[in-house]
Amino acid sequence: MADTKFRRSSTNWLSLAAELWQHRLVVPGLLLVTLALGALAWHFNIITDHTNNQRNTLSNASLKVVQSLPAPIEVTAFCSNTPFKGRYFRKSILSLVQRYQHVHPELHLQFIDPSIAPALAREQQIKKEGEMIIRYRGQQQRMYLPYSEEAFTNVLLQLQHGERAPLLFASGQGELALESSASHLAQALRGAGLQVMSSDDLQHFSSPDKKVPTLVLAGATQPYSSQQQQAIQTHISKGGNLVWLTDDASSQNLQGLAASLGLNISKGMVIDPANRQFDIPLHALSTQRYSGQGPTQEFSLRTFFDQAHAIMRDRQPADPWRSMPLVGAAERGWVSTAYRTEQPEKLPAFNAQTDRQGPATIALALEKTLATGELQRIVVIASNSFFSNAQQQRGGNLAFSMQTLQWVVNNQPTITLPVAPLRDSVILLPSQQTWLLLLFNGFQFGLPAVLMFAGWLRWRRKHQH
Repeated sequence: MADTKFRRSSTNWLSLAAELWQHRLVVPGLLLVTLALGALAWHFNIITDHTNNQRNTLSNASLKVVQSLPAPIEVTAFCSNTPFKGRYFRKSILSLVQRYQHVHPELHLQFIDPSIAPALAREQQIKKEGEMIIRYRGQQQRMYLPYSEEAFTNVLLQLQHGERAPLLFASGQGELALESSASHLAQALRGAGLQVMSSDDLQHFSSPDKKVPTLVLAGATQPYSSQQQQAIQTHISKGGNLVWLTDDASSQNLQGLAASLGLNISKGMVIDPANRQFDIPLHALSTQRYSGQGPTQEFSLRTFFDQAHAIMRDRQPADPWRSMPLVGAAERGWVSTAYRTEQPEKLPAFNAQTDRQGPATIALALEKTLATGELQRIVVIASNSFFSNAQQQRGGNLAFSMQTLQWVVNNQPTITLPVAPLRDSVILLPSQQTWLLLLFNGFQFGLPAVLMFAGWLRWRRKHQH
């Protein structure tokens, strides 16, 4: 009795629903509902992460970094629109940047096809497809694979730090006028968003309420006074960064600085006898020999050094500095104490007592971690005129200078995010070999056999009826 009443009520409801569905206002009503849902989706964006370990959600460390950057962030990605490689880059970049855009509404992403805008790609010195340029308040950084949260957050950290760390070029001791508009290096630094200043008063150049600037000793030709030496040492003791161009520490009266850093800069000049076959002065070095660390990581352009000296640093007990030789030159040459630039074509004989066989380190970096977590960095280039316009126009010298100075300035602590395991994509296989063989053979032979038998059975039943 109860079943009969339930069937009658179900039938009545179905007939009523059929009549309503055939009403003339059904289609307009569905259109209105669809438009309302579309308008809600246009104005409201709700995203939830249902992965097992929330791997598509920004970590707390990344959230803190993004929230400390209130100004607009511009991301320009140079990717083609080809069906495979280009679209793969675009999809990967978009999925990464969108996670930050939900937290920072002023983060803008733009894709540029290098094949459509080749002049812009050359102007921005784009070397690889998929390269990104991230800009923030006049600063800019580049990023390439891997497109990970850790890498992108560290780039944002560098941008945040770059605006607070100016480059201060010492002047008054015969240094190059790098602060002038005629300097190619100064123009490139300002174009990259770095602050460039100059001062001849090394005792009062740092302000207590601002970040300690990076001091650049750009090849002094006159000796520094004792007060200036003390100011340089005080700058380093405060954790300040330093870029030092020199040919001989004694000529600049900076032997104390070299001794405090444990550096031994040769009095003799590095020469390369291979230059004779090209009628090039022996002291005009060219090299592509770099260490894969510090500012020379992934750097491969040929650089040229004129009248360079060798830098040596012995390991010391309990040394807080991490030493990184950056550039090596004259693989078949040596450091000569008898060579004279007045006779650039004359090759002196190698003296085992006073000379040292190549290759010689002509650029070296030092790095140590401060109590604040920041990295104090020092770069020494044993070529006094390396920042001159004549040198910066040769080969990859300008690119090397830019990469080195940016590396010294961007010395903020980086973050390391823990790798989240993909728990929802892990298959636990049996440990016993018998079960493994049964499992693999079942998928390889058993499953196709079952499908073939099911198909044959279906065909047989169809023909019987």
